[in-house]
Amino acid sequence: MTMQERARRVQGIHRLALRVPDLGEARRFYRDIWLLDDHGADLDFAGFRSGGEDHDDLVLAEGSPQIAHLAFQVASTEELEAIATQLAAAGFSPQPVAEQGLFRSDQAAIAVQDSDGRQVWLVAPQPDASELVKPPAVLAPNRIGHIVLWTPDQDAAERFYATLGFQVTDRTNAGMSFLRCNADHHSLALMKSREGRTGLQHVAYDVGSLDNVMRNFARLRSLGVECIWGVGRHGPGNNVFSYYTDPAGNYIEYYGEMEQFDANVPVEARIWGPQHKGDVWGVAGVPPLGFRE
Repeated sequence: MTMQERARRVQGIHRLALRVPDLGEARRFYRDIWLLDDHGADLDFAGFRSGGEDHDDLVLAEGSPQIAHLAFQVASTEELEAIATQLAAAGFSPQPVAEQGLFRSDQAAIAVQDSDGRQVWLVAPQPDASELVKPPAVLAPNRIGHIVLWTPDQDAAERFYATLGFQVTDRTNAGMSFLRCNADHHSLALMKSREGRTGLQHVAYDVGSLDNVMRNFARLRSLGVECIWGVGRHGPGNNVFSYYTDPAGNYIEYYGEMEQFDANVPVEARIWGPQHKGDVWGVAGVPPLGFRE
């Protein structure tokens, strides 16, 4: 693969759009508990921003719980066109998002269904999307670092996301594959579903360090928010983790210290066998049943 071909990939997560049954309750949680900045309405959604971002990276609308879309960022409108060509050549059907359907940080976007029927957007952001905002709250997450999706057909899902430039970094005996598109060990992971699920397995917010994971653990405990798994350290990615649930029942993670790679150098995927239970420290316990199906 040439350097030019390798450049035709997404850069990371731009936005997660979710529908939730009670928007007011979710809004209070993500603003007051999870420490995202509430930026008000955008189209039919409420926009929230992590402390290290210059755009809304979580948007919520009321409705039946589901992923409305998952958006990945690309470097430019030219790169957007190149990846659209790759998708079409692979048999997918990317469609431009109409100007009136774009979010405020989007210069241009295309939408495509992945192999499981999820709506995936590729977004070239506005060049002047940054704006002066208040400093983020102490311990606020820096960004959405990765998202994990259920899939009944892992091979097909991996092929689709390879078309966006993702490479598999690691696999586990439990049926999980970890995919990277930048320096992070993974920005996306796919979890094999024996029951045909295609929704959100969890969304993970980067708080930077072990200290910040632990300080948030203590802060949330003082607010009566239960940690459902953790604190521990994963094998794949080597990141420290703690997991919670939002009011809609979505699993959400605070993590830090993700393993880093040179994004332009291929790596051979490591296989984590049955001896790996998700936590190399051995202190986190067993993840909840709904998390592992």
